[in-house]
Parts: sequence; C-alpha cells; structure tokens
Amino acid sequence: MKRIFPILILSTISVSLFAQNPFQKLRERAKVESKPGTEIICPASHVDENTFIDMPAEVKQALAMKKNLRPSSAEAANIVVEYDSSMPESAKAAFQRAIDIWASLLKSDVQINVAAVWQELGPNVLGSAGPATYYRNFSGAKKRNTWYPVALAEKMAGEDLNTPGDFDIVARFSSEQNWYYGTTGTPAVGQFDFTSVVLHELCHGLGFVGSLTVSGTQGVYGFGGGIPAAFDTYVINEKGQTVTDTNLFQNNTTALRNELISENLFFNADKAKNVNNDVYPRLYAPTVWESGSSVFHLNDKDFPAGTPNSLMTHSAGLREVNYDPGPITLNIMKEMGWRTTSILHNALRDYETATNVEIKARIISDTTLVANTATLNYVILDLATATLTDLENGLANPTKVPMQQVGSTDEYTAILPVSQNNVAVAYFLSVEDSDGYTSISPASYDVSPYLFFVGIPDQWGPVLDYGPPTFVNSGINIPVLTNVYDDYEAGIDTVFVNYAVNGVSAGSFGLRKYNPDTDSDFSQGIQNDNAYLSTEGFPSLSTNDRVTFTITARDAAGNETVIPTTQNSTDQEGTYDVDEYEFAATELLSPVDNYLSDFNSSTEDFAMIGFDINTAEGLADGSLHTSSPYKNGLGLIDPTSGNTFLSFDYNAIAFLRKPISLNADSLTIAFDEIVLVEPGEDGSVFEDADFWDYVAVEVSFDANTWYLADDGYDSGAQSAWKELFNSTLTPSTATNPTSVGVPTVALYRTREIDLSDIFDDSLDGLSIFIRFRLYSDQFVNGWGWSIDNLAIQLPKPQPLASETDPFDLKVSPNPSTDFVDLKAKLAGVDKVELEVMTVSGVNMFQENVDLSNNELSERLDTRSYAPGIYLVKLKSNKGVSTKKFMVLK
Repeated sequence: MKRIFPILILSTISVSLFAQNPFQKLRERAKVESKPGTEIICPASHVDENTFIDMPAEVKQALAMKKNLRPSSAEAANIVVEYDSSMPESAKAAFQRAIDIWASLLKSDVQINVAAVWQELGPNVLGSAGPATYYRNFSGAKKRNTWYPVALAEKMAGEDLNTPGDFDIVARFSSEQNWYYGTTGTPAVGQFDFTSVVLHELCHGLGFVGSLTVSGTQGVYGFGGGIPAAFDTYVINEKGQTVTDTNLFQNNTTALRNELISENLFFNADKAKNVNNDVYPRLYAPTVWESGSSVFHLNDKDFPAGTPNSLMTHSAGLREVNYDPGPITLNIMKEMGWRTTSILHNALRDYETATNVEIKARIISDTTLVANTATLNYVILDLATATLTDLENGLANPTKVPMQQVGSTDEYTAILPVSQNNVAVAYFLSVEDSDGYTSISPASYDVSPYLFFVGIPDQWGPVLDYGPPTFVNSGINIPVLTNVYDDYEAGIDTVFVNYAVNGVSAGSFGLRKYNPDTDSDFSQGIQNDNAYLSTEGFPSLSTNDRVTFTITARDAAGNETVIPTTQNSTDQEGTYDVDEYEFAATELLSPVDNYLSDFNSSTEDFAMIGFDINTAEGLADGSLHTSSPYKNGLGLIDPTSGNTFLSFDYNAIAFLRKPISLNADSLTIAFDEIVLVEPGEDGSVFEDADFWDYVAVEVSFDANTWYLADDGYDSGAQSAWKELFNSTLTPSTATNPTSVGVPTVALYRTREIDLSDIFDDSLDGLSIFIRFRLYSDQFVNGWGWSIDNLAIQLPKPQPLASETDPFDLKVSPNPSTDFVDLKAKLAGVDKVELEVMTVSGVNMFQENVDLSNNELSERLDTRSYAPGIYLVKLKSNKGVSTKKFMVLK
C-alpha cells in the first residue's frame, strides 16, 4: 500500500498524482472479514406427533452403496464430527446418521468440521446449533458486504477461510431429554427422535440462520454492525418488500420490529417457491418475538408435523421422526449458495508499467457451465480526463474478451491489453451455467469493480496487519506472524524485526513467506497468501525480561513501512511517528487466599507493561502507577484511503502473578487510586464511542481471556481529577495536547469492587487472576493512574443494616457461558417486567412475565451475548431489583 513516511512527501505526491484521479476513492477494496458465530435454540414441543418421514430415496441408495464400500457420486460433502466424550455411543451413532444424510445432499470441496456438545440445556430445549464463524467479502461470495456462515462461505470460496481444523459448526444437545436413538423410526411414548433433531440443528449451522432480532421496541440486524447475514437478505413481507432494504425499513427501528413480528414473513427464493405451489414459503414470525425461534424456521401451521417440509419448523414434537429436510429447505439452501457457480479470482494490483496483463481465475460449479460464456469484461480510462460517469458508462458496455479454459482444469485465463500509462483499468468476470444463472465477480461489479492503475510510480511502502503480545511465558521462543499487503504486483521484498531486550539492542531477524507445506501449524486460512513469519522469532527470555521491537516491510521498489506508529494530531494530515511495541516475559506464582500491598518496597508480584512500582512525582510514597505521561495509542493509517488500517490503541497492564483462590465470604478488591486519564465527552458512559481513555480492573480464569470486574472509568469519576486534567492541557491551543497536571496525595480516593456481584457461591475455592489496565487512544493523554494500598479478598466489616432485596433475586450460574437461571419470589406480585441490558445501557431483552405462585423461574439464553458483564432488572409495583452477571466466551 502507499507509504506514510515521510508524511510531507505523501501529502505533496497525493496532490500531484491523484488530484485529478476520481477513481482513487474506489481503491479501498472490500476486505475479507470474519466474526464469531451465533446459535439458534430449538425448543421441545411435548405434543405427541407420532409421525414418520423417511430419508430421500437417493440418500438411501447412497448410504447403501457406502455401506457396501461401493463408490457413490451422491455423497459430495465431507463432514467430520468431534464428539463430546460424555455423549453416549448410541447418541453418536444417531448423530452420524444425520451427518450422512446431509453429506449425501450437499456438495463442498472443503471439509466441514462439527463440534458435537452434550450438556444440560434446560427442560424445554432439545438442542441448538450455529456457525462457529461468519465471513464476508471473500472471493466467490454472491453478495457484497454480507455475512455468510463459514461452511457455506468455504463451499463458495472453494478453500478454507478459517484455520484448517477449526470448527465450522457448533451443535449442542440436551443430556436431559428422553431420546430415541434407534433406526426403525419407532420412538416410545415420551421420546424425542435424536437423529431428526440433529438433522434440524445441522441445517442451522449450514446456513439456515441469520442476524435479524428484536431488542426492546426495535428490530435489529447485523450483529451490532449493521451488515446483514445472507439469510436476512432473502426475508420479505407479504408485499414482497425485503426487510433489510433500508429504503423501506431502517435498521434499529420500530418499523422493522413490526415486520419481524407480523406473522407475514417469507423466504424470497424462486427455487423454493417452485416446490411450494408457486408461493414463497412462510417463515415463523409470531406476534411475540421468540429469541432463537422467530424468523429462522418455517411456519408450523403451513408445514405441520408429518408433512414433507416440516423438519425446519420451530419445534419438534414427541415421536416426530423426520429424516428428510424437504424440498423447500433444500431449495432455500441452494438459493443461498449450496448450489452455485463461483468465480474465484485474486484482484490485480497496480503496475508501474504493463502491456499485456494476464487475468487468471478458477471457476467451480455444482452444475455445468454454458460453453464459451466465461468472459473478461473491462474498461480502460485515461486518468487525465476520465470521470466517474465514464466509468459507470464503461461498465454498462464493457469490452469483452473470452476466457480460455486451461486444459480440462477449472482454471481460465484471458489477456487484457494495456497500450498506455496513467490509466485506470476496471474489470469484472462473468460466466453462465446450465441452471440459467449468471455468476459475476466481484458481486459489487457495478459500483465497485476490480480496479488497478498502470503508470503511477510506486513510491510508498506496504501495510502490515499485526497484533503484538503483552506477556509471554519465559523460557520459550516467541514466533512472529504478520500479514503484509502492497498495492503493486511487484510485491514484497523483505520483512524483518528490529528488537531490544531490557533496553539493549539485540539486532534483527527476518520473516519469510508462509509455506503451506512446512508452516501448517501457523495457518490462518484465507490470509495465508499474505503471511510472513519466523517460527523461531524472539529467543527464549528470562522472567521479567522486557522486549521492545518494530516490524519493517520493504516492497520490490525499495519503499519501507515500519510499525507501530503513533499519531501526533487529530488532523489526518498530521504527523505519524515510529514508536515501539513492548512485551514482557513472566511466569505464574503459587495461588494465595488474599493479597495486601502498600507498594512501599519493590516486589516481583506483578508483571508490568507501561506500569512501574516506586514513588511517583507528586506522591509521598510508593504506588503501582503507569508511566507518566502514559503512552498514546499505536497503529497505522492506510494513506490510500486515509482510514485507519491498524487501530490506534495502547494498553498499559499490571498483571498480578499470584492467582487468588476465591472465598465467598470476602469477594472484594479494594485500593486507593488517582485517575488522571482523558475524560470522555460530557454525558458519555463507558463503551460509548466518545468515552475516550479509561482504566479498568479485570479478572480471568486462565490468564488469557479477560473480563471486566466493573465498568471502565476515567478522570470524570471524580470532579477533582477531571478539573486537574482539563486545566493543565498543554499546549492549550493544540489539537492534540497532553495534560501535565501532577497528582498530590490529597487526590487519592478509595475504590471497592465487590466480586460477589459477578461470581456466585458455586465458584468458592476456584482461582482467578487479576490485572489493572489503562487503555488509551492516539490523541489526548496525561499523567495516568496510581494505585496504592491494594487489598484483595480481605474480610470487611459486616454492615449494621442492609437494604432488603424485594425480590430475593438469584442469578446462576454466574459467570455463565450458555444460560443463566433467574429465580425470585415476592408475595402479592403476579407480574413483573424483566429487562436485561449491557452495563452501558443497551437493551438485550425485555419481557413482561406472569408469575406462578408469586415465583419467577426463567432461563435466559446467553450464547448470543458478547463476553462481559450484564445487568438483569426486575420491576413491579413492589419495587426494583437489579443483579449483575458475567458472560464468558
């Protein structure tokens, strides 16, 4: 990509080369991105259905041939299951039967990995499943900026997108239900058929799932980011209007909510319509939103038990046996991409000079291609005179060049002739198949085609994507893996690391291009083509050794980029200086029941980055405190777009190396502190976009995954802190000043965190880790954070009186991974309002609940919640009760 050093040269050249280039803003190509998946929960219906639908005839034939060790073309997908060790063997056999059915009905060149979990899910839940990951903007995607479940995405891409061996589907099944595992289709009274339920859940993991949901009074999609999942984009109302069409229904609105609970939602797929009496299949959309059931099932009334398309309705009944997904479900899956033609192509980058440019692509199809329809479509535009209108007109009537098949392979090539310099070349690829479908790559060809420039000198370096470590184990080598991108076809020359140990230069070492034959342990799936690594990396370190380092990438033209950088102005045209990453080597100490320190003497109890223990300026004695001023955020700007390529952030961390054995009688962390960090905007709260730098106390069960023990906070937590910070900004007229205010002992305030708010008694005796973290962005900074008189799990005096909880609300298990049970009792109350929200006030769930015998007993599914702390609130005319609970990964 374009080099950002020195910035003044960049600014000058940008004006001279690109001021008349209207296509430069199109250069930010859509990146392949991923996000964690979600699961769909399927409830039990205790109605005795006593129905049987056998597997399709072609599946029976394929399985019979497989049993007889005869080749079969029907089994086209390789689905591999890792079973929970506690799952009974009979359940595994029934599970495998469902796997074999789907493997016979689908086709994919990429192995599908399934995790089969056996656990308690509650009395009314049979199972749940979903994609482990979603991907968007991969080569082969049918729709731009759309999340696809990983198994479907990999099928369309023709390759692993995640790390090979990662689970593609996570499926959970109740260990509490009365299951039938047999093959005769004759469950006993009171039994659920396990194979049928597994077949249903796997369908969710394979793609019958999306992001549409209701939160309070609003309809929402996009997993918090506004980007729909593939299934979402096919959901229409009775008028044929797509619910994700923002010209009709804005995201996060009551209008969208009303559509989602309208009882009139359908799946917009002609293939499914054709096998449903020429009617689009109706989805389950009851007037009361049912989390995990609404939208992502077929409607029960239209497709009752025992009918051919009943497998994917929202609940399974007793003795309901169904080994056939049904023609509607199969055609829904085909429409989303399980039967498709994919054009797989790596977009070309820029050339300093070029004449004949070869375009290569793989074309994979579940059907046959129409002969001689594989086509390169392109337009060449003079950068000195062309406009965006010229591009639009050119794409509407492009020059066409037939692509030639390479032998009998799935590879195709074409030559794109370029006769002059200083041009923009926009192109897309197309092909027709025997299903009557025209595949086009990229999916966004009409607004964002493949685009490269010819004749612009390469004057800027690459960009690097890297996440640095903070603490590492002592005594072992630390590998380095980074992804490097350049805008020019000539590519990367070298990538190397310069580093120092304990402030003394230790030289440098190089990174080599990823080799799939020798480096599979470091595979990142789709990112492997851009990966550079050193498996040896940093040499083994002693405990408390500190390493500082930079990574440099040099392209074939000799341009260099160094990371990390820090931004010295809020102005995008400001300066960006090279800084350093830092990490430390450490090892854990033995657990303790409690911890007490006044920090007046040196201690090795803490591993620290950006922290120190001594007497800081302005204070009377020792404390645990950040460096002053604390460091600003580190990252990287992509100068071609002016957008952030590597997020600018920095985390100073003090990690207590002694695990704390939990004691239900004294679950507290108390300390004195001074917080002089940049306060957020007036009215902002933690996790708001304008809540800037902050400090936080965090806990962990494994010293790898960390959770907030309480909300993050800043100087705004105390008026004296905020006043000192804001009154000493220097220079006062700068866009990016530093607060130079120095603390005094009088500024100390006591903070106490009650861990019993997030841990219940069941964790008594387990150990947790504790750390203190200061987060900073790239702008305003100041003196930092001082912590003194730290006391962890030391008994506190019992209060003389306490406020009575009107509900006696209990939340367990806490922390939770899958669900929490809410139990409460209040005489004289028969209805309560139940609300769940994030600590920053975002509504996750809201419902009016009728109490039975004045008691509340609700199970809240938390599998779709991001890790962190949440609040559950009960309200009635008798009062309000609020509890915290923690969700783990």
